[in-house]
Amino acid sequence: MIENSSKPVETRNSQVCALEITRDWLHSEGGRGRIPTALAALVEATISAVERGDAPPEKDGASLYEIWRLSRGQASSGSPPRGPEFDKWWQAREGHIRQVCLDHDCPWAPTLIVRTGGGRQNLTTYAFDFRPLEADDPADGDSTAGQPTDSYGLRYRIDPIKPALWLRLLVGSKPFPIRSWRGYVLLGSVGVDILLIGLMWSVLVLSWSQPRPVTINDLLNLGLATVTSLFLWRLSRPIRLLPARRVTVANEALMSLSTLHGQLRTMHDGATRFSGRTFSMVRHWGVCPTCAAEVDLTEGEHEFAGRLIGRCSDAPLEHVFSFDPVQLRGVPLRADREAPVVARSSR
Repeated sequence: MIENSSKPVETRNSQVCALEITRDWLHSEGGRGRIPTALAALVEATISAVERGDAPPEKDGASLYEIWRLSRGQASSGSPPRGPEFDKWWQAREGHIRQVCLDHDCPWAPTLIVRTGGGRQNLTTYAFDFRPLEADDPADGDSTAGQPTDSYGLRYRIDPIKPALWLRLLVGSKPFPIRSWRGYVLLGSVGVDILLIGLMWSVLVLSWSQPRPVTINDLLNLGLATVTSLFLWRLSRPIRLLPARRVTVANEALMSLSTLHGQLRTMHDGATRFSGRTFSMVRHWGVCPTCAAEVDLTEGEHEFAGRLIGRCSDAPLEHVFSFDPVQLRGVPLRADREAPVVARSSR
């Protein structure tokens, strides 16, 4: 009897845990746009209701939009997002949220319920419900982890990685907002690299301003300045590309010696370049749906210029996938991919 009475309490606590994980994810990864801000407010209201033992509340789109407008100031303008926009935004990110809940050993994951209305008197309402994670895809420890239901697609997951020692001493190893002293130090390091490059070449040019014979020391200084400039420029490249790409491949100087693959990741708030972003060093990876080997992100190079792609560790030239940082999914990029052909040896 006592066990049966405690089950609703345990369920309620685990559902609150799932909502708190979702709230933290929306604050750190969702940004400050209309939809994530409105959903974060809906999550807060749902947490209060579930803690009291009440049913998850429903809110209409106008109320959620007013919450976002007040968070941005009275001058904010625009129209409330519609039900399909909320649903599409949530569906694109639900897999990531469920993965985070699973990583925290939470048995539940929230799902957004959109009840479409019609007319002024029948408004579209939004509420959160809960789905057990046992009914999800295979667990991360299984050999098929990370595979979606489509056998020709790829689902990425995100794990934290360990930064290099100098970077840990500089800004720490945990995620942090860009608009913080750690964020300013990180961005300032790019300016320091550029300043050092400029100073080196300025000194070199000044030393050659007077006519004199070229010596071995001059050539050594030229070579040292070139190597140092290339190193500093390469070191700062992942940080310099973050505003445009949001996810960049970390080079070896930014990662610990025990880390082989990693990326820099930030989230955009929809208004300015860095306001509201959270910086983190992570590893996006998945399981190849063709051979079950691990897939890691890398630069697309000349074949897929300007893109990040996933390459299979066992067949990096053939098993190549796209990378969607929002949906955390990828599709094969080889146009000639067809049914596999089995090579047979002649007797």
